[in-house]
Amino acid sequence: MSSVSIINSYIPIIRWRSAEMKAVEKLFSQDRSNVTPLIEFVMPAPSFDKEDKIIKTPKEKIKQALLNVPEDLLNSCGQNTVFIDVHLLDSDIRATSLKQILSTSSLGLFTIPVTYIIPVTSLSTSADIDTREVALNYAKESGHGICIRIDKSHLEEKGLFSYLDDFVKSNKLDIKNTDLLIDLRVITKDIKITELAKQLEGFQNLGEWRSFIVSGGVFPKDLTKSIAGNVYQLERLDWKLWNDLRKIQLPRMPIFSDYTIQCPNYEPINIPGSVSVRYTDNEKWWIFRGTKPGLINKKTQKKGPGREQYIGHAKTLEKRSFYKGVNYSFGDAEITRIASPGNNKTGNPTTWLTIGINHHITLTAHQIANLVGRTEVYSTHAS
Repeated sequence: MSSVSIINSYIPIIRWRSAEMKAVEKLFSQDRSNVTPLIEFVMPAPSFDKEDKIIKTPKEKIKQALLNVPEDLLNSCGQNTVFIDVHLLDSDIRATSLKQILSTSSLGLFTIPVTYIIPVTSLSTSADIDTREVALNYAKESGHGICIRIDKSHLEEKGLFSYLDDFVKSNKLDIKNTDLLIDLRVITKDIKITELAKQLEGFQNLGEWRSFIVSGGVFPKDLTKSIAGNVYQLERLDWKLWNDLRKIQLPRMPIFSDYTIQCPNYEPINIPGSVSVRYTDNEKWWIFRGTKPGLINKKTQKKGPGREQYIGHAKTLEKRSFYKGVNYSFGDAEITRIASPGNNKTGNPTTWLTIGINHHITLTAHQIANLVGRTEVYSTHAS
């Protein structure tokens, strides 16, 4: 019996939360077929009653949510290939959670576990080792293979390449059935493309791995450094970096991966943020910065605007030349709906995160398809 894994030419990294998963679910079919999501499972926030007492802990909520993973994955991703990463879950439930998530393969889902490797083995906790064991066993038993994820912080370590080689050999991995993901995390203008290219060239047999992926992101953790009431531009440095790599004759061109419109460094947010909108353009993001809903002015003591700011952002955005139009994506159609005359349904932060991510994935998938010409297909065979 054989199974085929298709690793497409764009790997968006998204978190297992309702906004992100709906953004993937609402992709048009032709766009979804060009995308292979990497899903990072995260701990949910606790639930409180009216007296601010915890009625459900994060662990209770994640255990309940995991029961619905098969159905949720099918709804969001169909039967397309999905990378699964659990490193953001609490250490004591990481291995068992990964095992439960990977059991979805019985429904015909092609899930690929992601494992971090850390050259300095003393940094590996028992939870890391247990989780890695689950991933390795599943990779071999299912024939789906495994994705090895390496952070930027380890790229300059002298023992990285030999450690990676030993890891592959000691675990009897077939690199033709193994994905190599280099995660640059936060990308800034300080990254020197020639130095990065040399580091990437240091990986042996780049052409042999099932896929070779480079990821990173640009967005800050919040928008507090920008002033409310203004529209800002943020350069897509991750996209620029990948295009710069295309101009260098690497042994193998990496697949593009990003954190969409999210910060690469995940931090749970338990306080309401500003009413702001992020919209992806070809080379930059446009940020429509609002205030926190109902913010009290310290001088006048007057209550500021609420979520109706979203309607104002939508109307402004719809008139801009870079707006892609109602038929471009689900997210763009929602922008037009919210901006339409007579509408008073503003949406909320979850709504607008779905809109922004859905539009971003659509645009990026189009950009890569136009450059690459076709998706990259890799096959694995399970006995």
